[in-house]
Amino acid sequence: MGRQSTYPPPSVAIDLELPAPIVARPRPARQVPQFTHARDSHAWWVRTVNAIGGSFEPVGKPSADIYWERAQRLNPNAGDPTTDARAALTALTQSLNQDAALNFIGKFAAWIDCTRMAGTHLRVQQALRETPAVEETPLPDPVFVLGLFRSGTTVLHRLLGEDPDNRTLPHWESFDPVHTPEGPERRQRKLTNTLMLADFLSPSIRAIHPMDAYQTDECRGMFTNVFRTPQFNVQYRVGGYLDWLLAQDATIAYRQHRRQLQLVQYHRPYGTRFILKDPTHTFFVNEILEVFPDARFVFIHRDPAETLSSICSLHAYARSVFSSDVEATSIGAELSDSYMTRLLEPAVAAVDRLSTGRVAHVRAPDLSRDPVGTIGEAYRTLGTELSNDARTAMHAYLREKRANPAPRHIHGTEGFGLDADAIHERFASYCARFELLR
Repeated sequence: MGRQSTYPPPSVAIDLELPAPIVARPRPARQVPQFTHARDSHAWWVRTVNAIGGSFEPVGKPSADIYWERAQRLNPNAGDPTTDARAALTALTQSLNQDAALNFIGKFAAWIDCTRMAGTHLRVQQALRETPAVEETPLPDPVFVLGLFRSGTTVLHRLLGEDPDNRTLPHWESFDPVHTPEGPERRQRKLTNTLMLADFLSPSIRAIHPMDAYQTDECRGMFTNVFRTPQFNVQYRVGGYLDWLLAQDATIAYRQHRRQLQLVQYHRPYGTRFILKDPTHTFFVNEILEVFPDARFVFIHRDPAETLSSICSLHAYARSVFSSDVEATSIGAELSDSYMTRLLEPAVAAVDRLSTGRVAHVRAPDLSRDPVGTIGEAYRTLGTELSNDARTAMHAYLREKRANPAPRHIHGTEGFGLDADAIHERFASYCARFELLR
């Protein structure tokens, strides 16, 4: 775990006192095999719980009204949700009912997750009302990491988080951005327990995308608690919700995102750059620029066939926890014609319209071969230099990562009914521009 994944550097901590990290003891990660069907990824006890629980269904169908009612009961002084958040949760729950084919665990998880996110939304709005100065808080210069899911965005982001000049979001802070006088320990413990439960239900997910409460993490939580992110479609099959979302004005979500960044910066100020990562940022460059007009970008590129195969595996293993109706070739057919494949090249075109010095393109093979050198070149493209302190911290992070290698994640295009050559042909100009097939 690197320096910024737990605390800001001492020189910029600004009298910040944080408790020592809570030590979670997850089970050892296992090798992740090629996904086939949900039933093959479930432990026997998961199948048993779903079979028994499905006959009782005590939680019932997902319901936005029930989730808001319970969230307000748990947070009695927080007030009402915004109209935009209420509309988004309604669209999500309709799709959960119509599209997701939830099993018993899925219904129970949706009830817990949506109630928690609704409660976080209420408390964020309360915090913004009670402290008007938050929305006047200046942010460090924003730099957005772009790239498809599974293209190397996580390692790039976490390496950038090792630079002591960069402000990032540790997972506990994006999970729940509301400051409390007693400090962040309650939020950290709650997230640690949530991640341990997720690991218990599906250790494959931790192996594919390792997370803990303290590591530099993406912006996902700041979008889920306004119920406006394509990431819900990773965890659940919610095509109806996704169609609704992509027809909406994405600046609604990004304006809420900015307010939450101001909220955490108001209470924990540091950094000269704010490094922000979420794979779905890739598809909303124009909306980002409307809300963050001075934003700069680091855009990572990987062989689209390898990337799409890994994306399919991530979606399949994530969804199979919550639905027993997940099958490899169906996932492949869905995702090969999804918003991700349709909007990748328009995203490149959007950053191409920016002036020199506002976007640095990074090739995943280069990041793998020479991580620190590749990041140094990206810094120069953006008009700055990578400091010696940052280089030292990044090298330490890499040594630790190499000493604790991730389990093998096995996936292939053919396992999802896809043809790698056809994918390369479809993205021929993209692959040629970034020399991804050499």
